[in-house]
Amino acid sequence: MSQERLPETPAPTVGVVAALTVLAVIVVPYFLIDAAAAGVYYNQPTALPVHLVVGLFSAVAVIVFAAGRNGRTDAPTAAGVAVVLGGFMTLLVLWWAVAVGGLVGSLTANAMFDYHRWLLVAASVGVAASAGWFANEVL
Repeated sequence: MSQERLPETPAPTVGVVAALTVLAVIVVPYFLIDAAAAGVYYNQPTALPVHLVVGLFSAVAVIVFAAGRNGRTDAPTAAGVAVVLGGFMTLLVLWWAVAVGGLVGSLTANAMFDYHRWLLVAASVGVAASAGWFANEVL
């Protein structure tokens, strides 16, 4: 059985950093506004807490990227899983960011908070983009 050497690429490392960035951006509202308002902010359009689902997928993406990078998982399989996780996170966060738009201004007078939802969208796009890059490199 011959083992094919995959190309060295920084894509999975960038993916780990992007997924950790998503996790960091998720906790930012708890520092900018009180916890009750942050709960309303994340739960507004649905009964399902968006930050918990996206946080879970982001944590799994960290593990998948790291496993693909370190050779503990087949790199094409890890890249495919990362593409699915990144794409789903991006679509879910984009839908949520548009749906929660009317609520943002009523929670706080902090102008910096108005851009948080778009920062979360950008971070999740970073996960999807690095997953696509990783898939392009290993397939």
